[in-house]
Amino acid sequence: MDIFMLPEVSTIFLFITSASLLTIAPGPDNVYVAIRGLAQGWKAGLVAALGLITGLFVHILLAALGLSAVLASSPILFATVKYAGAAYILYVGWQIYKSGPVSLTTDTPASPLWAIYRQTIMMNILNPKVALFFLAFLPQFVDINSEYATHQFVIFGFLFQAVALVIMGGIGLFAGIASARFAAAGSGQNWLPKFAGSMVMLLGAYIPGKDLWSALSEI
Repeated sequence: MDIFMLPEVSTIFLFITSASLLTIAPGPDNVYVAIRGLAQGWKAGLVAALGLITGLFVHILLAALGLSAVLASSPILFATVKYAGAAYILYVGWQIYKSGPVSLTTDTPASPLWAIYRQTIMMNILNPKVALFFLAFLPQFVDINSEYATHQFVIFGFLFQAVALVIMGGIGLFAGIASARFAAAGSGQNWLPKFAGSMVMLLGAYIPGKDLWSALSEI
């Protein structure tokens, strides 16, 4: 790899710092990972984080190819993807809600880890705000005058994935440890899946609910 395609070290350091602060900030992704960890243990939390990070790769690729700009310029396409994502989050929340009591002291989660991984990938892909985030955030660190601008775009995207994986993975692990403590105390096995599923469904309902409230406020 040509060394000249790499960004400046100072730029990389600034990017990692910014990405860390943005990822640590409370948001739907962190909440979802924590909920999965609480509901089904640390493995589910880590797999949920990995699924979200995998979904980021699609947005990084779209942004690097300029396709995210097409999404941003089409209100109909943006709304279609946005509400499809909200509907999918509601579906995932319902699946968690009806999964029933889980023995958090065993290695048998209510939902297979592969299903959790697949669901979280789709949740991230169907979130157009992630595409717009990369479209707005990554160019701040790319040298647009460089012939390797596209390569830098991808490099920064992968760096963001690495930072997000460490932070979200830590959240999933911590939530899983907390859920295990609930189980050891003999509580939480009945209400955790219902609580977690309800919270995920609220995340899904928040997206169209916020838009509906804004529309009514303008009347």
